[in-house]
Amino acid sequence: MTNHSRWNSERRALVGIIAAGAGVPGSVMAQAGAAFPSKPVKIIVPYTPGGTNDVLARLVAQKLQESWTQPVVVENKPGAAGNLGAAEVAKAPPDGHMLLLTNINITSMNPALSDRMPFNPAKDFAPVTLLGTSALVLVVNPKVPAQNVRELMALLKQRPGGMSYASSGNGSPQHMSAEMFKAMTGTSIVHIPYRGAAPAISDVVGGQVEMTVGVVNQLLPHIRAGRVRALAVTSQKRLSNLPEVPTMSEAGVPGYESEIWLGLAAPAGTPPAIVDQINQEVRRVLAGPDVATRLAGQGIEVLVSTPEQMRQRAADDLKRWSAIIKTAGIRAE
Repeated sequence: MTNHSRWNSERRALVGIIAAGAGVPGSVMAQAGAAFPSKPVKIIVPYTPGGTNDVLARLVAQKLQESWTQPVVVENKPGAAGNLGAAEVAKAPPDGHMLLLTNINITSMNPALSDRMPFNPAKDFAPVTLLGTSALVLVVNPKVPAQNVRELMALLKQRPGGMSYASSGNGSPQHMSAEMFKAMTGTSIVHIPYRGAAPAISDVVGGQVEMTVGVVNQLLPHIRAGRVRALAVTSQKRLSNLPEVPTMSEAGVPGYESEIWLGLAAPAGTPPAIVDQINQEVRRVLAGPDVATRLAGQGIEVLVSTPEQMRQRAADDLKRWSAIIKTAGIRAE
């Protein structure tokens, strides 16, 4: 081939590339070459401010903003047991600039409670990483004549339906964890749902309700003050801030485990490269020397994962909680 022929061939190839590019929207081409994030990143917390989910989201946002050139803001969108805020993220552009602080409720409990979800948790989100876990603790009012779980089980079997437990609401992890206890121990306890953890705990402390399974950091001050008696934690291992309290398995309910896990998700269709970038950044900031200590004060233990590990955990928990919910006959209100 002569130099002239080679030049004509290369020229035709270049014209073809330019012509092909002309058919691609400018925004798509810009996004393909743009560094992420190219604008402010928003993390939606589908619950009210001040709770475990909110605290974790704000810490992650603060740490990410320190390394990214764009602001990272947290917005609370409570409602419908977390489904309202989650639905907004499910419909957001899949570019990584809107993320969801998700948890076991949204992925694995709410779908088992209702056939009318506003989104499909398994299909409408791209898992990014797990962020942490929060254990629960079974407590009773001090007037209950049970010093441990075995004594409580014996008491409940003597008085089927004669005692009650408080939860922070129908379908909450506190509710589900208590129902798991009932199912695994063959006991009958009346469920008293409240609008939030604070009034539920208040009535257990006051003796209007005998017991609850609640978040550790919310109950810890009452345990320390002797206003409630801690019988067991729901995690696989004992907790550093309650080392004297056995796990449920140790206390007499072998195989029992119930933890609240929290994670970060993006809308489905978010490019894998962006998901991986966010995953790596979040894992880096959560490995910081001060992060674990700050979160431990909120009852959160750092737990990170790959996107696939988070997806599998959600799927496994959905299967497990669906069986418990079906057995208990629980439906969303």
